[in-house]
Amino acid sequence: MMEKHIIISLLKTKMKFLTDITFRIVFLIFTFCFFLEKATASVFYVNNSTGDDNNNGLSPLTPFKTIDKLNTLLFNPGDSILFKSGEEFKGMFWVKGSGNQQNPIFLGSYGGSTKPILNGDGYQSCILIYNDDGIVIKNLQLNNENSHLDSLGNVKQLIGFGGAANTWGSGKNVRFGIKVVTDTDSLNYFVMDSLEIHHIFPTPSLSSNIHKGYGIKFETQSDTANNDYNLISNVNISNCFIHHTGHYGIWIKSIGLNNLDGFKNSNITIENTLFEHTGGSGFVPNKSIDVLVESCVFNHTGSSDDSRMWERGSGMWPFDCKNVIAQHNYFMNAHGPADSYGAHIDYGNENVVFQYNYSYNNEGGFVEILGDNINCGYRYNISVNDGYREDPNNTPWDKKGKIFWVSNFCGSGSVRCPSSGSFIYNNTVFVNDSINPEIYFWPNIGDILMYNNIVYVGSSGQVLPTLIQNNLNTLDISHNLFYDSARIDLDTDLINNALWGDPALLNPSMLGIDDPSMYQIQSQSPVIGMGKLISGSTDPLNFLQNNGGMDYFGNLVSSTASPNIGASNHLNTLIENQSKKNKVIAYPTFTIDEVSLKIEGFNGDLSTKIYGTNGKLISTQKGEMISMKKYKKGLYILEVHYNNQMERIRVLKL
Repeated sequence: MMEKHIIISLLKTKMKFLTDITFRIVFLIFTFCFFLEKATASVFYVNNSTGDDNNNGLSPLTPFKTIDKLNTLLFNPGDSILFKSGEEFKGMFWVKGSGNQQNPIFLGSYGGSTKPILNGDGYQSCILIYNDDGIVIKNLQLNNENSHLDSLGNVKQLIGFGGAANTWGSGKNVRFGIKVVTDTDSLNYFVMDSLEIHHIFPTPSLSSNIHKGYGIKFETQSDTANNDYNLISNVNISNCFIHHTGHYGIWIKSIGLNNLDGFKNSNITIENTLFEHTGGSGFVPNKSIDVLVESCVFNHTGSSDDSRMWERGSGMWPFDCKNVIAQHNYFMNAHGPADSYGAHIDYGNENVVFQYNYSYNNEGGFVEILGDNINCGYRYNISVNDGYREDPNNTPWDKKGKIFWVSNFCGSGSVRCPSSGSFIYNNTVFVNDSINPEIYFWPNIGDILMYNNIVYVGSSGQVLPTLIQNNLNTLDISHNLFYDSARIDLDTDLINNALWGDPALLNPSMLGIDDPSMYQIQSQSPVIGMGKLISGSTDPLNFLQNNGGMDYFGNLVSSTASPNIGASNHLNTLIENQSKKNKVIAYPTFTIDEVSLKIEGFNGDLSTKIYGTNGKLISTQKGEMISMKKYKKGLYILEVHYNNQMERIRVLKL
C-alpha cells in the first residue's frame, strides 16, 4: 500500500512538472508571437515623384511609387502605409488585411503638413475596405470625379475586384471617397481622422446616376435565410471636412436586415466634422445603435452648387436607429423640395434626441418627426429663420416649410404608424417677417409632449397657420410662448397655459442674424421660471422625465424648480440670480482666429477657461482677446470669469 501511495505521489509530481513546463512553453510561444507581430509590423512609404515600385518601400529613401503596387500586398496588424505629403496618387487603393484596436493598420502621410491626395481616378472608390477591419485612416485628401471609363470606353475595374459581391448601390456608375463593405463577417474598429473628402461624382454623368457620389459609406450585407448576420461596430470619424459630394456625406447602410430590430451597427461617433455643399444629407445612419454626433457643422446640405448634385437633403437623419444623441451641432442652409430640415427624425427609431443644436435658414424647417418612433424628439435647440420653403402647388400641409411637423409616415403612403413618447420642449424659434412656416401635427401620430417652447415671429407679414389634429392622438401641450400673436393663427390645443408677449431676447434689434448668442434672455423676460417642470427619472435616456440638466448655453436646469420657457435657462440658476449688471459680449462667435470679449461697465481682469464639448479643459487665457488659432475646427465653450462672476459662451472655430 505504501508503495502505491509513493507511486501516485511521484506521478502527481511529474504531472505537475509537465503542466508547469507546458504552461511555460505556451506562454513563451504566445509572448514570442506577440512580439513577433510587433517586430514584424512594417512601415511602407509611397512617393509618386521619387518612388519606384521595384523598391522595397520600407524607408523614405526606397519608397514605392503607385497605388498599383500597394494593391499587390497583404498587410498585417500594426503595418503603416504612408503617402508623401503634397503628392497625388491615382487609382483605387484596396486595403487588404485586418488590424485590431491595439495594432491597427494605419494609412497616413509623411514628410510635411500638406495632405497627400488620393485621386480615385474614376474607380469605384478612392479607398476600398472589403471584409477587413481594424483600420485607421488619417491626414489624407480624397477626390473622385475623373471618368469611370477607360480609353476603350470600358468601365474601370480593379484587377481581382469587379464588385460582383458588392452590387447594391455600388454598380459601375456609383462613386465613393471611402467604401467599407462586408458580406462575410462582422467588422470592428475604424478610425477616420483629419480627412478632406471632396468632389465625389460619377463621370460621365447619366440621368440615372448623376448624383450617386458619396463621401464615406459603410455597407453591410446579410443573408438571414442562411443565418448570416454581418454588422459594423466601433467607428470614430473626427476632424474631417466633407464637401461637394453628389449625395450623402457619410452613409451607414445595412442590407438584408429589414424588420430585424435586434441587429444593428453599434458605437458610431461623428465629431468635429464639417459637412459643406453635399448634394444630399450630411450624415445618414441606418440600423445603428449608440450613435453620437457632436460638435459638427452641416452647411448647405442638399446643395445645388454643382449640377451633378441631388439637390435635396436634411443635415442629418437617423433611420431605424436606437440611442442616438446629436448635440452641439450647427445645421444650416439645408435645401431641397422635400425634407431639407436642419435635422429630422425618420421612422423606426428609438431614443433619439437632438439637443443643444443651432438650426439656421433651413428650407424645410426645424422639427420633423415621422412615424413608428419611440421616445424621440428635440430639446434645448435654437432655430432661426427655418422653414422658408413655399409649396409651388399651394397645397396645404404638403411641401410648405414648417416650424414643428409630426407625422405618422413610415415608408408607405397607405400604411401609417403612430409613435410613442415624441417630445418637443425648451426650444427657441425665431422667424422674420418674410417667412411664414406652419405648425402641423397629423392625425394618429400617437402621444406627444410639447412644453416650454418660444415661437417668436416678426411683427409683419403673412399669418402663420397652425393645425393640431386630435384624431387618435394623446396631446400634452402647455407652457409655450407665442409672439407676435397677431401673426400666428393659434390652434386651440396650443393655447393651454400659453404665454403671449415679448420674450425679451437679448438683442431684439439683432434678431434674425446668424448668431445664437442673440437668443438668450434679458432679466425682465416673462419666461423666467414660467416653464413646466420636467423631472422624475435618473435615466438619461428617459427624455420625457429627465430634463438633461443643462440648457443650450450650458446653464443648469433644475430637476425640482420650474425652468424658463425656451432654450435659455439664463437668470434662473443660483449663479445667475445674483445681482449682476455686467454682461459678457463675445464677437464673433464664428471665428477662424480670435474672439473679442467685452463687459459694459467693467474694466477689471478677465480669465477665460476654454472647454471642449466633452467637458475637458483645454486651456486658460487672460484678457479681452481670446486666440483660437491653434485649436481644431469645432465647437468650444468659453467660461468667462470676472468680478467673482461667471458666464459661458459657445464659440465655433471654423
